[in-house]
Amino acid sequence: MRIDLNNVLMTGVERDGQTRKAGKGPSAPNVEDKTSLSSDALSVSSLTTQAMEAPSVRQDRVEALRQKVQNGEYNLDANKIAQAILQQNKRAE
Repeated sequence: MRIDLNNVLMTGVERDGQTRKAGKGPSAPNVEDKTSLSSDALSVSSLTTQAMEAPSVRQDRVEALRQKVQNGEYNLDANKIAQAILQQNKRAE
């Protein structure tokens, strides 16, 4: 599942220096709202976009592992698995 944060972050916000008039219709006061985003906010928005476009599954690694399993070349070390389980249980306590 992907969530598009760009629309959430940028909805209704104008970029650096752009203005928009408040109100609608001829009787609205001539007041302008102005917003700007810092370079950090724009950077976060850009990085968020890049992260969301990256594949969530690295298909090349999945395929390599699948080939090893099918060829009988994928070996598990039971001791390493047991040690990892014990370490995880210690952290949970």
